[in-house]
Amino acid sequence: MNKRFLLFCATSWSAAAILILGNGAMSMDVLSGVVLLAGFDLLRP
Repeated sequence: MNKRFLLFCATSWSAAAILILGNGAMSMDVLSGVVLLAGFDLLRP
């Protein structure tokens, strides 16, 4: 598989873990969004 795709999957799962472990805190929601957007940035050519 493509290394960039695997990194995207890892950041997506990390964002989901931050949301689950954050217990609804707004700062954790924002951090999860930042991690997810960083993952999308990995997919750009």
